[in-house]
Amino acid sequence: MRLGNRSQLSNRPLIFKLAADAEQLGRLVEDKRDVALKVYNGETDADYAVLVSAAAGVVRDEEATLSRVFELFPRIGEIRAVPPGPLGGVASCGRGRDDEYYVTMCAWADRISVGTVTFLSPEERLGPPGDEFIAIRSQLEFPIPGLPSDQ
Repeated sequence: MRLGNRSQLSNRPLIFKLAADAEQLGRLVEDKRDVALKVYNGETDADYAVLVSAAAGVVRDEEATLSRVFELFPRIGEIRAVPPGPLGGVASCGRGRDDEYYVTMCAWADRISVGTVTFLSPEERLGPPGDEFIAIRSQLEFPIPGLPSDQ
């Protein structure tokens, strides 16, 4: 599966880390229906990879759940609310650094899912990914039968 112009990236260490992250996201929803994760190539030389993880289920308190997402990633700071896009809910982006890359992570929580889109870059990004986050989220999320979809 492609994500816009990005192709999947086979990087075992990133996939293992992302699997652990996705499992933690799954604990933030009730009546968990699905957990998804993928690693993609960066779209430009400025991005090494894009990591996507999400869990589908029931989210009772979007704001509290979004806060809990960022608590799972203590290296991410400078967290600011961003528009969630047409899928609704709440969203925020933050920045940080791991041992190898600059990290820009955006997360969302809505009534049926919680997820993250994380950009790993060799150089610090200038500003939040805004529209790029919304476009990626829109390619990933869709209503699941049996879960509330009236967002």
